[in-house]
Amino acid sequence: MTVRRVLPVASGKGGVGKSTFATNFALALSRVAPTVLVDLDPGTSSIRNTIDAPVERDLYHFFRRGEPLSRCLTTLPHRLDPHGLFKGFAFVAAPRHAMEEFTNLDEAHRAHLISAINALPATYVVLDLRAGLDANVLDFMPHSNSGILVFTPNPPSATLAAADIVKALLFRKLRLVFAPDGVLGRSGATGPQLATINALLDRVEDTYDESITNLDAFLVDLAHAFGDTPLLRTLAEIVDSFTVYFVLNLFDGVKESFEGAVAPFLTCLQRDISAHIKTYNLGWVVASPDVHRANCERIPLVLQAGREAAGEPERDPITAQLDELEISLGLAPRAKAKPAQAPLKDFLLSVDPHRALAEQLEILTAMHRSTAAMHARDNFAYIVRRALHLLSTAAPDQFGQRRLLTPQELVETLLATDRSLTPAVGGGAGAAPLP
Repeated sequence: MTVRRVLPVASGKGGVGKSTFATNFALALSRVAPTVLVDLDPGTSSIRNTIDAPVERDLYHFFRRGEPLSRCLTTLPHRLDPHGLFKGFAFVAAPRHAMEEFTNLDEAHRAHLISAINALPATYVVLDLRAGLDANVLDFMPHSNSGILVFTPNPPSATLAAADIVKALLFRKLRLVFAPDGVLGRSGATGPQLATINALLDRVEDTYDESITNLDAFLVDLAHAFGDTPLLRTLAEIVDSFTVYFVLNLFDGVKESFEGAVAPFLTCLQRDISAHIKTYNLGWVVASPDVHRANCERIPLVLQAGREAAGEPERDPITAQLDELEISLGLAPRAKAKPAQAPLKDFLLSVDPHRALAEQLEILTAMHRSTAAMHARDNFAYIVRRALHLLSTAAPDQFGQRRLLTPQELVETLLATDRSLTPAVGGGAGAAPLP
């Protein structure tokens, strides 16, 4: 049975193609099950500008006019999807113009929107989050994984900003665990104990304080304070189980992209956060003029027709007539007819979630066989199969999440699931008491 999943797409920096990726990814997912894309970047209304579809109701109507979010769904017009291949897709647009109350949602507005997103009639909900890092991003992110991070080989700041999101997510969870009214506070930990732990967290989070470089060093210091207790093992599990999923956009070659983006990203995670965090590359999107052209036309690349047969590029009519004239006058030999080539397979026209793993290899083989087949459409076809395989095999909270949680619900969830913290607050056998 398919489990409902909310999949946020984030980037620490703008201009890396996050909205383009979120749009095409959601469209590809809709070939399998009903999918809703929600534009949570109200300052730019990116999705509205990416899809040329008339929007009758958007987030303005949800917040100001009291319309249910399910009535603010926009589907694709017939001219964009004449064969109904993407009839399972819909999107929620941001307001047409930037408005302060929507650009910077307060806690009550965020909670209202979270509840409405959880009630959307869709198997998959893809959230296009705003660039950067604030409550309007963190409150819509999972607590045990990164969602999908998008960054590019250039500029380097985009890579570091993506790593900052991972750090912020982990620290948000740890702060909730160690808050006075958080999991440990409700389980009986004393004020001095929590103060000591939060002081250590402050030093880890402070990039100018090199005494505790990352969460691994933080756990070592906690071991000195607590001893080997269930608390320490649970906290280590929080870090070890956190999974980072990323997509490299504007891919410009294996060596260049690895050295310019992937290696710095992984180095930053290991150096500044933890060497135990798991990372998962969902795929890449090649730097292609087709992507830019699709954005300018407001017809997402995934919606556009598959490629024609591989071969020589089509000549314009005038050039073709001149060539034919030269041949008829004997000034140029007539080229030998080339054997007909089978059209390149369009992997987006048929997506079988039960063959997602096997089809990954088929797409990789097609992209490797010829540079002519290295098309961005294949990249999205590959990424969606990677995602579908995870959606069917990973635990629901390990890739995206089943539903969004308000900060208060997150505390309650941590309290319910991390009961092993309770017996540890007083220290274990041989543990040194906290001051």
